This record gives sequence, structure tokens and C-alpha cells, in this order.
Amino acid sequence: MPNPPVTFPAMFTPANAVAFANADGTAQTVSAEAPLPVALAGSVGTQAVSAASLPLPAGAATAANQTSGNTSLAAISGQLPASLGPKASAASLSVGLASDLANIEPGAAAITGTAMPAGGTGITGWLSAIYRSCSEGATLAGSVTSAAVVVSTSNNLYMGGSFQVTSAGTTCTITYEQSNDGTNWATLPVVSAAAANAAPVTTSTAAGIYTYVSSAAFVRARVSTYTSGTVAVVLSQKQQVAPSSGVSLAAGASGIGSVSVTGTTTITGSVNLGNGFTDSTAALAASATFTGTGRANSAGQFAFFNATAFADQAGTLFIDQSLDTGTSYQAIASQAVAAGSGANISVRTCGAVGTATMYRVRYVNGAGAQTTFRLSSSFSAS
Repeated sequence: MPNPPVTFPAMFTPANAVAFANADGTAQTVSAEAPLPVALAGSVGTQAVSAASLPLPAGAATAANQTSGNTSLAAISGQLPASLGPKASAASLSVGLASDLANIEPGAAAITGTAMPAGGTGITGWLSAIYRSCSEGATLAGSVTSAAVVVSTSNNLYMGGSFQVTSAGTTCTITYEQSNDGTNWATLPVVSAAAANAAPVTTSTAAGIYTYVSSAAFVRARVSTYTSGTVAVVLSQKQQVAPSSGVSLAAGASGIGSVSVTGTTTITGSVNLGNGFTDSTAALAASATFTGTGRANSAGQFAFFNATAFADQAGTLFIDQSLDTGTSYQAIASQAVAAGSGANISVRTCGAVGTATMYRVRYVNGAGAQTTFRLSSSFSAS
């Protein structure tokens, strides 16, 4: 007859496991850790096994732990956006800096040079370098009370500028210099901005603004001779400057090509003035001749001699030249004048410059007596 079902204790643990014999005579242990159902020995066959409750492994989840976890997850979920992706500023998540950081780059510092190695740190250093390089007019001020450098700076990215001496001290000399390596210095010509025709100099002893043009890497102002007082200089650099140096012809002798200028030349009034004359307004009798006054181009400043005539009777207008101070004249130009009209002739001045070469106007009337006659002449530069 079949065996009745086997009932195990309510608390089923490895300590109170039940041992059975298998059909082949091997031992079989039944416990909570063994797979069920279990094949029993003999004619018992396969038996169902049940238990009222089983113990949980150490560290297993419990209802109390689950509640605590749900609370934590809800708090985290409340800090997250409803969806992923870019958000407007009001819906974006902010990031708070650590309380011991003054800004995003602690230790940042602006630089005073034109390249990062001069002392910049971080983003601020780079931005300050870019700003200084792109700015149109860096300034640097300094003062000394001894024979020392007043201001010195890099001239990279600049074409020139000006030194303003705000205080020259007492009997002190400032020398202006330029250099490519910052060690070996050469003189730097400067020009006083207060004088319209100032010549370039390399030193100054008085207050004022002194402009310069330089392609060197460095420029400076240095007190080369010190007596007393404070010497103060403000340097302003510019990326674009007008030429401020040149050659002055105010004094001395200077050569420009093949032209030599000695001393000082003074020109009064307008250049290339003409010189005109009214030779006659008196009517001529039939076949009469009027001869004008001989005039010399003694200064040589005129290039042409001109003559104009008007008459109510036909005639002929002449220009005569003398090469022997008026002793003899030769006609060098002529023009027929129709009755009631005018005529004009012009000749280029030639001959030696001085009183020996002279020009005059001459008019020969036709067969009819005039009632109206106008005759004039002039020297002109063009």
C-alpha cells in the first residue's frame, strides 16, 4: 500500500535535516537547502514536501529597508529634470562652486607683458595678454630720483608713440634708447611735439612730449645725467603712427640731390608772381611807331615776357630783345593786329640772367590814324 505523506517540522534547518535511503542504497538528506521533491527509498516513491515558513539569509531585504530606499530614491528624483537634453536657464541645473574657491580659476593673475610667459595664469592671463596686444595705446609711467631707467617696455606690436616728461628734475638729462635683445641699447631719435619744425634729438632736459617711430623690440627712457629732483615720464605706445622724424633745413647746409641749400632762405609773399606794365594808351598817327621801355629779368625769376595790344586801326605788335643792356634790339616775335581787335604774343626769356638781357614791346601802326590804342606787357613765371 502506498506510504503516507511525510510532514517536516515547522522550522526546517540544516540542523534538523532528515536523512533517507535512496533506492540504490545511497544516503539522501532532505533539508531547506536540498532540491525538492525528493525520491525516497523502497516503494515510497516521490513525495511532496511542504514547510510553513523558511528563514531569510543574512542581509536580505526587508519591508523596513525598502521604505527607507524608496524615500532616498524619491529625493534624488526630485532633483532631476523631467527629461534629458538642453534646457532654458530657468530649467537648467546649476553647479555650485566649492566654498573655498573665489572663482573658476583660483590663483589667476593678469599679466603686464604681451605674451603668457610674462606672468599670466589661467584664462585671466591669456585674456589680459590678448587685450593688451589688441589695445590701441598701452601706457606706462615711472619716476626716479637717480641716474636710472625711468620707463622701459616691449615695443612688439607697436610702431611708435611718445614720451611725456611730466617732471624733468633739476639739471637732469633723459636719454631715449631702443633695443632688440633688451641688453644692448642704441639711441632712439625723438621729436618735440610742441615745435612745428623741430629736428630729431636723442636726449631732453625739459618737460614736454617727445614722439618717436621705432621697429625695435624694446624702447626706454633713461636718466643719463642726474643732479637733483624727481624725473617722471609717461610712455604711450601706438600701433599706427605718422612719421615724426626727418631732415631739417632750418640752419646749416644740406644737400638734396644736386640742389645745395646754404644758410636760411626767406620767401616773402606769393611764389611765382608776375610783373606787369601799361606801356601806352595814346593813339598813334598813321604809320607811327611806339617803342616801349626796355626791361631786364635781372633776378631770373621770370620765364616769359608777354605783350598785348588793341587798336581801332590795323597794325603790327612786336617783342624786341637786347643782349647788350639796351644798346641794340632785335625783333624776336611779331603778330598782326586787325582793326578793332586785339592780339597777344609771348616769348620765353633767354640769355644771361642780369641787366644785360632786356625785353621791350613795340607797335607799328598802319595807314590810318588811331582813335583808340591800348598796349601793355609783363614778365611771368609761367
